[in-house]
Amino acid sequence: MISRRYLLQLGSLTALGAALPDGVLRAFAQRAAAPRRLVVISHCHGWPYETWKMHPAGRSDAEPWTLDLASVSRSEFSQPLAPLYEHRHRLLALDGLSLATAELDSGGNRHDRGWIHAWTGNNADFAARDTQSTSASIDQLVAARIARPDRLPSLELSVDAALEAGRPIAYNPSGMRLPAENTPLNAWERVFGPASSGDAVGTRRRTTLDFAYDEYQKLAPSIDATDRARLESHFDLVERLGGRLEGLATLTCDAPPRPAAAFAQYDARFDAFTDIIGAAFSCDITRVVSLSLGEMPTAEFGADNISDKVHKGIAHYIYEDPAKYAAMTDYAEYHGRQVARLVSTLEAIPDAGGGSVMDNTLIVWGSELGDGWHGYSRYCPVLIGGSWAFTTGRYLHWPHETPAEMRVPSQVLTGGTTRASGIPHQKLLVSVARAMGLDVDHVGLEHVRGQRSDFIDVTGPLDGLTA
Repeated sequence: MISRRYLLQLGSLTALGAALPDGVLRAFAQRAAAPRRLVVISHCHGWPYETWKMHPAGRSDAEPWTLDLASVSRSEFSQPLAPLYEHRHRLLALDGLSLATAELDSGGNRHDRGWIHAWTGNNADFAARDTQSTSASIDQLVAARIARPDRLPSLELSVDAALEAGRPIAYNPSGMRLPAENTPLNAWERVFGPASSGDAVGTRRRTTLDFAYDEYQKLAPSIDATDRARLESHFDLVERLGGRLEGLATLTCDAPPRPAAAFAQYDARFDAFTDIIGAAFSCDITRVVSLSLGEMPTAEFGADNISDKVHKGIAHYIYEDPAKYAAMTDYAEYHGRQVARLVSTLEAIPDAGGGSVMDNTLIVWGSELGDGWHGYSRYCPVLIGGSWAFTTGRYLHWPHETPAEMRVPSQVLTGGTTRASGIPHQKLLVSVARAMGLDVDHVGLEHVRGQRSDFIDVTGPLDGLTA
């Protein structure tokens, strides 16, 4: 009888690589039309709002307004977004949203609640051993719509999958978290392993997976309900991957070299993932990626003199210590540099029909919090690309007036609560879903009631994303 650990290990059929060989660049010419692609990026602890926002003279926070980013100088640009300055024509920076429904949800860890609401638009389920959603995440909804039947429907990556570093953010229709690969080598195995190993090896893997599932079926009656649900979800993922082994083995696109087994620096690990995403898109192996950005060592963004931990040493105290607020800004800017490298990588890869891979990609960059203090207001997601659906190159501001009571630090507001929270982010998820071809009016929840019984409608798209 095989062990549960062995069953779980079988799911790590992961893979991608670090360089883009000539064969990758040749492959694009063989496709008639470029597909649309989606990247969901989530970093931890939100944004330091006062240094993130752009506030031109004469504009009131009480009124909606739009700022043309082409008119903003580098010195006037948001510090956390400054690394994306050269890509500002692709940006939609959104000021005025909130994770209001996460605030109104009950129970559990605020990080877990935030991750689930941010990417599924739905409530969390804290009854199970692992925190679950009650519906699928936006990346999985899109993957079900645009994935090729003979390739990987989606790729789930995490620079570091530990709780205080980077939580998996993809959830299947049953609300179970999809495991994220947190090493570039494993990602390479998922994506290019079957293609680089040949049909014989792919067939043996298929046989091994079938054997494992048969063994699981024998074990199932003796496994408790929670473990059974987890393993069923796991084998669903395995089937999604394993059923495409044969198709991946016939790729005409060359596999890039295997990445290193380990990387000493967070930054180097991220770079390897960036190259993996570029190659996977270029070869049309997948069209949807979720990427969880972990909490890097503080020394990498110059804050090791303040604390050795971002979460418990810096993020929780940004409203008490100006030095920690500045460090949080540097932390957000560091992630901005990483996102900028991904954009530059995708811009450098030619796509079918002309242009670049980035021209046909939409990146949604968000977080599980509005700020590092565990707040859900001042949620500041950024869209990059998606020009087929959105008018980019803009900063959009809306008043923060959603009728939901939000908890905020007493250092910011006496009494610790406010009704000025912001537009529910579900409207952004609807806009993203529609941009990727889904005909939907809501993602996750349709409405909630505020803590004072205010009815909050979370259906429909976010106004103003198209001119």
